[in-house]
Amino acid sequence: MQYRKLGNTGLTPSVLGFGCSMIASLATRYSRTEVEASLREAREAGITFFDTADVYGQGDSERLLGKLFRSGGEGMILCTKAGLTVGSMEPVVRLAKPVVNSILRRWRTARVATTQARRRQERQCFEPDYLSGRIEGSLRRLNVDRIDLFLLHNPPVDVPQRDAVFELLTRFMAQGKLRQFGVSCRSLDEAQVWLGQPDVTCVQIPIDRSRIEAAIPVLERAQAQQVGVIAREVFAHDVLAKGSVSDALGPLVERAEIGVVLAGMSCRRHVQENVRAMDVAMRCSHVA
Repeated sequence: MQYRKLGNTGLTPSVLGFGCSMIASLATRYSRTEVEASLREAREAGITFFDTADVYGQGDSERLLGKLFRSGGEGMILCTKAGLTVGSMEPVVRLAKPVVNSILRRWRTARVATTQARRRQERQCFEPDYLSGRIEGSLRRLNVDRIDLFLLHNPPVDVPQRDAVFELLTRFMAQGKLRQFGVSCRSLDEAQVWLGQPDVTCVQIPIDRSRIEAAIPVLERAQAQQVGVIAREVFAHDVLAKGSVSDALGPLVERAEIGVVLAGMSCRRHVQENVRAMDVAMRCSHVA
């Protein structure tokens, strides 16, 4: 496994990051036992960066990471996000999950429909009081005293009370509860706007090999400002239809500006395939 500095955050994560959006989802295809085995195998393979959010799996994604990796581990980096909410539905869905999940595992169409329905329920809230409560909740669920990297979860560029939000995050850093913070961006255009915010030390952007040319201005600006870059949605736009996983990852790891390439994983097969593909991509890369 290869590792890179993530801008000036002081973090040096594995280039391959573990995307945790589906590990505790209502619509996940895999058993809890298999998911836990995949997380352990990822750590054994040298993956140190785990990306989650307070809403993933109604908080169960964070809880699972907190259970398996209590207080983190040597070199382990936990990244979480907040700002999205499904409101009063969250506790109801969590209670029903064990029964519903066992049914949905058998029908792909139902899983897709359920995921789409849940996304339609998503709302945004970036009020400082709300974010404060969510950060404290993430600390409890992750079983840590400090979150390595906290990201605002796809905020609009005209988010209300922007100054108050960043003052809150700076306060959490001063208290030792956050190591660094940044923004998960909805688009490359919005990433450019957030790069103009002096407090941002890291951005997460949607990018795959078909969008690298469009992303170059963002990547070059981030590098010039020493802002870390995390790539997500790296298998979007049917990039795998025209090649292998390593073909999809290769052009991304060639970009030295990208510190982490996130791949969603829910089973050991996913981990093994992505680790092999990353090894191939890194061997073919001219970037350290």
